[in-house]
Amino acid sequence: MESLKKLKIEASILNADYLHLGDEIKRAVDAGADFIHLDVMDGNFVPEITFGQTMIKHIIKHSDIPVHAHLMIQNTDEQLPSYIKTGADLIIIHAESSRQMYRCLQLIKNNNIKAGLALNPATPISYIENVLELLDYILIMTVEPGFGGQLLIESMLLKIKNALRIIEEYGKKTGKIISCDIGVDGGINEQTIKKVVNAGANIIILGTALYNSNEPAKVVSNIRKTAENTLII
Repeated sequence: MESLKKLKIEASILNADYLHLGDEIKRAVDAGADFIHLDVMDGNFVPEITFGQTMIKHIIKHSDIPVHAHLMIQNTDEQLPSYIKTGADLIIIHAESSRQMYRCLQLIKNNNIKAGLALNPATPISYIENVLELLDYILIMTVEPGFGGQLLIESMLLKIKNALRIIEEYGKKTGKIISCDIGVDGGINEQTIKKVVNAGANIIILGTALYNSNEPAKVVSNIRKTAENTLII
């Protein structure tokens, strides 16, 4: 059957030129991105360091589209309140870095912010089962987090399918309508887009493919066209 959700694209600024970040954000917006994706790295949960709360606040001021904060940090429980204050439209936490995952997600929701849960490649999809009612977004990491330009891990396609299955089964068993997006992060380009959409993803994070291109609008357009012609099997 055809995907029920229209594909949306997040522009990850991980590979952008930070000295001209305002221009780089505008470049993503002009290319047709639906969201700006901010990879917050602390040098502990992942090897690299990017930026924190203050930078997020500045980026939000310069973005005409919603901003998603993806927290790749240790001690999520202690740091989460300060990220809630940044004004991000959606906050994604990692299952691996939260001691009280349900409480963290509930805190995000209680502050009228959309909540997302990210799963590293080796993290079981079962982590979503008992918090599904709190989730607006499930982010399947299709590469190991921390670096741009990696190749998509093909075995994550089954994980995307399993996430979709769990959402559908939860709805059938509870009678509740769960409107939860499934996003994929890592190794997404014009060659791999069909595979992840076929598996059930409806949000695509583009970083290297967008910012390394001289024609980012063409990249976004081609990916949308490919997705529209793709069926979920």
